[in-house]
Amino acid sequence: MPASKSYDAVLLDLDGTLMDTIPDLAIAVNAMLTQLDFATMPQAEISTYIGKGSDNLMRRILATAQGGKPASEELFLRGRDIYYAEYHKINGDNAIIFDGVIPGLERIQSMGLKMAVVTNKNTEFTMPLLERTGLLRFMDGVVCGDTLPERKPHPAPMLHACSLLGSQPVRTCAVGDSINDALSARAAGCSVLAVPYGYNEGQSVHTLDVDAIVDSIDAAALWVAAR
Repeated sequence: MPASKSYDAVLLDLDGTLMDTIPDLAIAVNAMLTQLDFATMPQAEISTYIGKGSDNLMRRILATAQGGKPASEELFLRGRDIYYAEYHKINGDNAIIFDGVIPGLERIQSMGLKMAVVTNKNTEFTMPLLERTGLLRFMDGVVCGDTLPERKPHPAPMLHACSLLGSQPVRTCAVGDSINDALSARAAGCSVLAVPYGYNEGQSVHTLDVDAIVDSIDAAALWVAAR
C-alpha cells in the first residue's frame, strides 16, 4: 500500500485508546485507599478520574475519599507512593488491547507512516506496559507524562512527538479518547480522531472538537489511508 500523501505520522494515546488499563489502575488505587484506611471506590468511578496523569488522579481520588476535602501535601505524597508501589506490582496483569488495535497499527505501518505513543502516563509505567503487550515494536517514539514539564492537554507533548518523528503537525494525525488528546492535538496543529470506547473523564467524545470519531484504531488507519 502506498504511503499517504497527506500524512507522515500518527500519534496515539495509550490508556483508553490502545488499551483498557482501568482494571489495573483500579486495583492499585483501591489498595492505596485501603492502606490509608479509606473506603474503596468502584472501578467505574475511578475511570472518570483518568486522563491527566497520576498526580491529578491521586489528588482527585483522595479528595473524593475525604468527602471533597483536598488532600494535604503529606497525604498526597504518601498516597502517591503507595499507589506507585502497588501499580508496579500489577502493571499489565489485567490490561487488554482493544479490538482493532493490532490490525490498525499494522495497517499504519504498512503505509510507511511513523507512529508514536503520546500519553500522560509516567515513563516508569508506560515503557514496561508497551513492552509487555508487544505494542512497543510498532512505535518510532514514545512521549510520556514526565518526558516534558507539560502534559496533555498542553500541545507540547504532541509537538515533541512530531519532532521525534520528523513530521510536521499539519501532516500528523493524533488519535485519542479524551478531551486532553483533542485539545493537545488541535492546539499543536494536528488532525484529531477520537475513539468512543475510552474514558474521557466520564463524558461523551461526541462533544469534542475532532475531525472524526472512529470505531477503532483500524478504522482510524482507514481514515488516514483515504486521505
